[in-house]
Amino acid sequence: MKKVLSVILCAIIIAALFGCAKKEEPATTTQTTTQTTQTTTAAPVYTNPLTGKEGYNKSAVGVRPVAIVVENLRPARPQWGIGSSDIIVEGEVEGGISRMLWIYADMTSVPKKIGPIRSARPSYVKFSEFFDSIYIHWGGSHSKGGYTGGYGVIKKDKVDHIDGMNGGKLFSRDTTRRVSSEHRGILNGKKIPEVIKDKKFRTALDENKFSNLEFNESKVAAGSEKAEKISARFSKRTDTRKFTYKDGKYHCSDWETDVKFQNVIILSDETKYITTPYKGSSTTYVNYLYKGHDGYYASKGTQTKIKWEVKDNKLYLKDLNGNPLKINQGKSYIGLASSNNGGKITFTNTEG
Repeated sequence: MKKVLSVILCAIIIAALFGCAKKEEPATTTQTTTQTTQTTTAAPVYTNPLTGKEGYNKSAVGVRPVAIVVENLRPARPQWGIGSSDIIVEGEVEGGISRMLWIYADMTSVPKKIGPIRSARPSYVKFSEFFDSIYIHWGGSHSKGGYTGGYGVIKKDKVDHIDGMNGGKLFSRDTTRRVSSEHRGILNGKKIPEVIKDKKFRTALDENKFSNLEFNESKVAAGSEKAEKISARFSKRTDTRKFTYKDGKYHCSDWETDVKFQNVIILSDETKYITTPYKGSSTTYVNYLYKGHDGYYASKGTQTKIKWEVKDNKLYLKDLNGNPLKINQGKSYIGLASSNNGGKITFTNTEG
């Protein structure tokens, strides 16, 4: 019996020792390395659609411009805020006088004081429509006989407009100049967004109603012909607008202050002169018909002949081959010359 117990005991001891000697195999660990690729997204670049310049106000992207009528008679000069707009449009209105339309892509960029603000004329209402603008004016011409006035075009085309004749927080009179009241009407540009909101105008830009301007990536000559001095006469009844190229810009001092433009664009167009009764007498209004014609584009001290047309109520600038005209980045002056009434454009160099 003792012998049997000894054998069993030995077997238990051997089994225990054998079990202790057996090593557990380490667990297999599978390491998965995940490679993360970091993609750097460039910050969006916002450009002004009327100047092509970068650094544009992000909140103004896709928002309608404003177009403001400004007087050009000598008692109104220098105009408050002149040179602040992206584009100045100028042409004859009546009686041999001219008027301006200042267009701002970003309505929040209009200065606190601009003017003198003046009344609506058909040609300027129509031009504002080329850029889907909200039109701002103080009064307007009325339709009589064969003449459709500024108010008539506003009504017919259902143009969103703000009229100083209705009063409101935008308009007031300057008291610093000793001139008659019509030369002292000013506008507080900083209140424009508030007034537009109150009027519940559409503010989203309609691309189908906006004339797209095309810009060069860097400044290049407009053409091979020198244009260091430019004289533009709108018709045989008006004075002459003069520009001098220096320091990379076209300078104009006709408004009794120095105003600079990167581009000068003159568009020749057929005009219609209409004489109507006015305050016991008569006046002859002029309408630009926007039929399209030839024109000139000047930049960097040079000029080239161009073509232009209005199609689907949008303005198209073209080179002589019919391709879209690319202009240099910066502010532009657009003059409207009467092709059938002595509109004349002269270019010279500094020695001329």
